[in-house]
Amino acid sequence: SSKRGDQHKARSISILPSAVAMAALPKLSMEDVAKHNKKDDCWIVLYGTAYDLTKFGKVHPGGANLVFDNAGKDATAVFDPIHPKDIMAKLLKPSLTMGEVDPATIRPEHVAQLPKKEEHKKKKKAAPAAGAAEEVEFLKPPLATMLNTFDFESVARETMEPQAWGYYSSGGDDEITLRDNHMAFQRITMRPRILVNVRDIDLKTSFLGAQASLPLYFTATALA
Repeated sequence: SSKRGDQHKARSISILPSAVAMAALPKLSMEDVAKHNKKDDCWIVLYGTAYDLTKFGKVHPGGANLVFDNAGKDATAVFDPIHPKDIMAKLLKPSLTMGEVDPATIRPEHVAQLPKKEEHKKKKKAAPAAGAAEEVEFLKPPLATMLNTFDFESVARETMEPQAWGYYSSGGDDEITLRDNHMAFQRITMRPRILVNVRDIDLKTSFLGAQASLPLYFTATALA
């Protein structure tokens, strides 16, 4: 009984500082935040809390511009689709949490907006004997016609929003690892003479002891 009491007390003590810190955050107006709208002085509001992202913006995995373009704004709408809500608390020092913003002071011009959705890309069809080329909407091919990962990539390029495609198709920094991955697959060659009796095949494999039905690993990304 005493031991359980001590454990409960220890848990309470460990939780208490963060709760006190949240309660002690200064109250800010959106006008206060809007003054910090430069690369060397960048505050951003997420879910009602203002953060100083001046240093973090320079090393942001998705690129510095995504942070600095929204300096001095409420960027919740841009942030929310591709990040967990609690990521800032995990990444930033408590000293970079600048305060709670009074929602009544947030005006439309203070709110960063997602890029407007574009219609699916249209491909130009071969021109008739007379007249201009006809534009037709891109249609996804049947799943059974997709033979490799490059086929999936080509469809994704045509159907995803530009912001999402740029995020998922690129790599970090100068993309050295991304290029190495492509080169590694290109070094794998098939010897046709051994492709005999392959009507029934099994693609199962394992990654670090975990069984997989396909020899491909889709890394955890954004909210995945």
